[in-house]
Formats: sequence, structure tokens, C-alpha cells
Amino acid sequence: MEVNKALTTRKAIRKFTDQQVTRTDIEAIVQLAQTTPTWVNSQSQRVYVAMGDTLSSIRTAQHDLVTSNAPLNSDLPMGHRSDWSTIAQQNMQDWNAGLVKTLGSDFRAKIDQEAANLYNAQAVVYLALTKGYSPWALYDLGAFGQSLMLAAQERGIDTMPAYQFIKYPQMLREHLSVTSDEDLILGIGLGYRDTKAPVNQIVADRMPLDAILTIQD
Repeated sequence: MEVNKALTTRKAIRKFTDQQVTRTDIEAIVQLAQTTPTWVNSQSQRVYVAMGDTLSSIRTAQHDLVTSNAPLNSDLPMGHRSDWSTIAQQNMQDWNAGLVKTLGSDFRAKIDQEAANLYNAQAVVYLALTKGYSPWALYDLGAFGQSLMLAAQERGIDTMPAYQFIKYPQMLREHLSVTSDEDLILGIGLGYRDTKAPVNQIVADRMPLDAILTIQD
């Protein structure tokens, strides 16, 4: 698959089918993502994958936490929309308006329903960093995550990068071998998109190129 096709066909999938992702595919995807450059070749990322019975246990535990309104305590603070720039906040508002058009006025309930089920992801990749990490390591981890998603797209596997996967880190540490000196930064769901699901029809528009690009010659 060409890079431009992988970039333009990849999208956030909020409902996956029950078709399983193989261990062989996951290993190949992560290995490809390892080619991502890092600061002085630091390779700070640590990768944990939950699938099968482990993921089923996590899904059940998360559902219980969500339904009991357990407080969120992610290792990387979520922050508030008001902390973002004016432009970013406007883009978020525009996206919300698009959700109403696509899913209706009850869009939040529909999205939350799929999120509570971890989008029916058939595998979840958890990206972690050792505590005390450099801000540059966060950049490197983001680049690693993008490479991983593009590698998955090349193999016909869809993805969903989401805060939902890592908002209960203490629960995750009960099911995964994440050490106490590591922060869980991001989770990426893997699977095959349910093409009939309304939540998968969401479109995220991009700003005009001249709104973000400055070329000085």
C-alpha cells in the first residue's frame, strides 16, 4: 500500500467486528513501527498488547468501572478543552457539530456506548514510558503510534487511538505486566471496521493547508 493511501484511508474506528487480529500481524506491525526515529536512538517506548482472555478481562473490569462512575485517574492527565488554543477549541466545536449531523443529538450516548465496550477492539496496544521521561520521548512515542497505525492499515487492520483505553491505569496494571515505574500514555485498538456502524461514518475535517503552513523562501 502506498503511503498516501494508508494515510487517507486510515480513520478512527469506533466499532470493530468480531474478526480476530492474529499474533503474527501484531508482531509484524510493532516491528515495523520500531523503524520510527527516536531522540539519539533512545527507543524509550514500551509496548504491551492485550488480546484474547486478557482483553476480555480488561473489558469486563472497565465496563464495571464506567457503570459505577469510577473517577478517572490516567497517568497522563487528560486536561480540559479550555487548556487548548483558540483555534484548537474551534476545531473541536466544529467536530461536535459534525457529530450531531452524522449521529443525531444523542451522539454522545452512542459514542459512549461503544467506548464503554472498548469499541469491540480485538487487540489493544498500550504504549508506555518510564516515569521521568523527557518531553521529547512523548514526541517519539506519538510518532511510534502513527507508524504503528499506518503499518496496521497496510495489512488491512483498522485502528482507534483513544484515551478510553488508558483512563484506568491501576486496573490495567492488575491485568498487564506494566511496572509501577511506567506511565501508560496511550492505547490503540486494533481490529476490522464494522462498515454498517453509524459511529464509523464520522468524518473529521482538516483545516485548509494555508491555515497551518508557512513557507518562507
